[in-house]
Amino acid sequence: MIPATVLAGLAVIGFGSFVIWAGSDESSGRAYRAFLQNFLLWSALAQGGLMLSAGIRLTNGRWAGPVHRIADCLGAFVPVSILLYLVVWAGRYEIFDWIQHPEHVESKRWWYREGFMFTRDMIALCWMAFLSCWYLYMSVRPMLGAARESATGVRGRLIQAWTSGWRGEAAERLSADRRCRKLAAILALSYAFAYSTLGVDLIMGLAPHWVSTMFPAYYAWGGFLSAVSMTTLLAVLLRNGPDLRGEITESRRHDLGKMVFAFSIFWMYLFWSQYLVIWYGNIPEETGFIAARLGSQFLQDTWYMEGFWERLNEPYVKLTLTTWILCWVVPFWVLLGQKPKKMPAILGTVALLSVIGFWMERYILITPSLVSPEAVQAGAPVTPFGIIELMVTAGFVGLFFLCFLLFAKVFPGALPPASRSAAA
Repeated sequence: MIPATVLAGLAVIGFGSFVIWAGSDESSGRAYRAFLQNFLLWSALAQGGLMLSAGIRLTNGRWAGPVHRIADCLGAFVPVSILLYLVVWAGRYEIFDWIQHPEHVESKRWWYREGFMFTRDMIALCWMAFLSCWYLYMSVRPMLGAARESATGVRGRLIQAWTSGWRGEAAERLSADRRCRKLAAILALSYAFAYSTLGVDLIMGLAPHWVSTMFPAYYAWGGFLSAVSMTTLLAVLLRNGPDLRGEITESRRHDLGKMVFAFSIFWMYLFWSQYLVIWYGNIPEETGFIAARLGSQFLQDTWYMEGFWERLNEPYVKLTLTTWILCWVVPFWVLLGQKPKKMPAILGTVALLSVIGFWMERYILITPSLVSPEAVQAGAPVTPFGIIELMVTAGFVGLFFLCFLLFAKVFPGALPPASRSAAA
């Protein structure tokens, strides 16, 4: 794992660069777009990790073993996302056109109001952070029996507070399993509502005239799938570490590969179902969102091959298709058989490409609503791989994995006997 000092350095450099660019009139809009892109990725991914953990509990999945623990550690970033949302809100005048021009959303003004939007989003994020912290507390507490006797310093005090009223490992595990199962159901339902709301506000709100009833589910599922891919990637990378050596077995890699494979299909199903209705309806209010990203060749009145390859050069089209390839085509075709799912190099590469794909997807969902294809053709600089975008991303990567590492170090998990026997 990357040292904490390196991750902290990435976070400081990345966010420091953002502050500089956000304070410049020339680059402030681009800096806030990059910040929103990464906020939408990493906040949903962190919460999606806990959804994976909750799903394993709700289905009584005994195959996961330490994979369950990796998914839990992703959730350490969830409380931080509240603070990061405040930065997004600070840049609202750079991001949301309807704030300065409310006449543009006259028919939806009841929903798109500054105070109302901020209040509901903060309530959603705070509620999810509360549930997530409670879930993590109940999930991790039974694993700290040995550490509470040996840990010292700040870590020791934290573990002592975390295990107050300790009743013995067996009793703690029984209580945690019962409570976490109930809490997992609440967490899953809350995730569906909270992140659907965030998808509507922070993505659909950039193009408020566009409406899709399937988009909230599409965004929430994307957060879950990106978390599954990240969990798979970390399981592969850490499989030979001291805590996981011999635990990420071939069987578990196969199970993780099946999840990436199957869930990417459902993600594509949501995308296709949304696109198909817009295509055959051919209503300008709906097709504009698709045309700005996929180009004119995917609209009903240009559904022919003549000039198809020339139309691929329209703004954002290649980026959108690349995202589609990374998030679905590669996972589907590469993981179609059993053997690739079990091979660490192949499974890890597919998982990494999937995470990169979702990072690009957030860019595609945001930028065309703020920088139109016509502006790009006129010379507006837009790229997900510019220095501003990459530096802001580096800040988020550093902060995300710093939270992951610190949580894993402070609250080290011990595999329960059932998991050890399953791994064997």
